[in-house]
Amino acid sequence: MIYDRMEFYNVEAIVKEEKGCKMSRLPRDVAQRLDYGIREGTSFLTTGVELRFRMIGDEVKLHLRVSLEEEAQMVLIYFGAIQGGWQYASKTLGTTETVISIKYPENLEILETISEREKLSFHPRMVRVLLPYGTCFYLGKEGDTEPPLVSDSPQKRYLAYGSSITHGSMALLPPHTYPSRIAESFGMDCINQGYAGSAFMEKPMAEYIAARKDWTLATVEMGINMLNKPLSDEDYEKRIKEFLGVLAKDGRTVFVTDIFTHNGEKQERTAIFRDIVRRHAHGGGLIYTPGEYLLSNPAYVSADLTHPTVKGMEQIARRWSEVMRAYGTGIWQESEQQVRRHGTFHKCGLQETEITER
Repeated sequence: MIYDRMEFYNVEAIVKEEKGCKMSRLPRDVAQRLDYGIREGTSFLTTGVELRFRMIGDEVKLHLRVSLEEEAQMVLIYFGAIQGGWQYASKTLGTTETVISIKYPENLEILETISEREKLSFHPRMVRVLLPYGTCFYLGKEGDTEPPLVSDSPQKRYLAYGSSITHGSMALLPPHTYPSRIAESFGMDCINQGYAGSAFMEKPMAEYIAARKDWTLATVEMGINMLNKPLSDEDYEKRIKEFLGVLAKDGRTVFVTDIFTHNGEKQERTAIFRDIVRRHAHGGGLIYTPGEYLLSNPAYVSADLTHPTVKGMEQIARRWSEVMRAYGTGIWQESEQQVRRHGTFHKCGLQETEITER
């Protein structure tokens, strides 16, 4: 959405509160139909949210603040697809008003040349301020901006739905999440629809995803948030069947997975939930890949026994990207530069890939 002459990317609603403007990744009418946790909590977490703009003057100052979180809350600054230099690479946000100063780099013309030559997905004159995992409030800005041009960012988008793993917990920084890595590898923009602790595969969420016409392909990660819910296996199966049925009817390509490898309890129920997803992930454009394959190394799970580490995120992104390439005819067209950077077209089977990528 466009607000204050900037694009608030992956924001569907702005709610003004005493602390500032809170950003929602869901339209509020959709959020009202979902569980309380996502409605009042995780839909306002800003992983995958970016402030995008072109600068008209010499400098722009953004006024932001965050809620108190256990994890460090930082913004990352990019010029198009290129990470900012040491002056602008990252800035720490506090619970009181924090001012972030941004200027174009003096070597912007060189960045433009590199971006054009390498066919990078974002134009370097578009400033991208990547917001952190927690709840971030926008308080205003100083300096003149204008919304980015349509041509400044990819026109093909990848939507990722899932739990805090999709959302990016333990990825440490937004670009390290598996959705960000997958989107980058295919030159797409990323729509992060991960909801920590509240990915309950509710039918209104499936209907919302299907109603969005701005994505080319999607992934859905299903099950981890339901392990501790007082829901029978039969009711879980009914929910999965209904959720996937909505997406299958849409017809666009949706890559489906179940519960990634984890080191926690409820392994028996995990196996039951995985089997339920496997049995219903078919029809339409649904393509199933086991979560145990996408993340197979238990050492790539953090000390909380659930969330993948940065290496785990890398493994998920790399393996799922290979699956996508194998099925991807007509979904995307990679440039020579992207193929050179991310590998050749893979038609290997899952078993072969698993041997080479442990």
